[in-house]
Amino acid sequence: IPPMPTPRAVPCVITHQSNVAVCGGFINGECSAAVEVFMSSTSQWHRAAPLPIPGGVTQHIVMQDACYLGGGMLTNAFKFQRHVFSASLSQLFQTLPCDQQPSALHTWTSLPDMPYLGSALANMGGTLLAIGGADEQTETEEDQEKEATTVHAYCPSTSSWVQVGTTPLPCAFSAAQLLPSGQLMLIGGFESKKVHIGTLKLQ
Repeated sequence: IPPMPTPRAVPCVITHQSNVAVCGGFINGECSAAVEVFMSSTSQWHRAAPLPIPGGVTQHIVMQDACYLGGGMLTNAFKFQRHVFSASLSQLFQTLPCDQQPSALHTWTSLPDMPYLGSALANMGGTLLAIGGADEQTETEEDQEKEATTVHAYCPSTSSWVQVGTTPLPCAFSAAQLLPSGQLMLIGGFESKKVHIGTLKLQ
């Protein structure tokens, strides 16, 4: 694969039918909104519609024909965000040559912010979940007492986040994975080594 047109660190990477979209990340120490797509049919990189807000270290979930990007950092000073964007995969991979600006492409839809910073996104049977989080960034063991145990689901019909349950333990800035058994795996957090497997308590 040819090198990316723009060098960047910790972008979000989404794949679809052998195509690759590289979204956001840090460019020269600053967060970027740029989205570039490698199309396997042409073996070339193309420009796609930029993110509504620059961001790096962003989570993503792919569900059916849609992808969701959420959280991440607004700056390289560890300022985290609650923003969530969605796009259909067909729109995301709508591109222009790299020498043209993608101003005419309309891809991303802004969803309501997640209730907490540092929530982990997960897909539960086609429902987008935001798991745990904190009102502020957790930096010390005392701050970890402020971490949430709530699980929120995005409700498209009301365009809102609704609390649907709780986690086995408080968590923030963790990675979450729903296992085939239906249990939840929580991995890490702010300077945390913990790995926990438990059951979501849904309402």
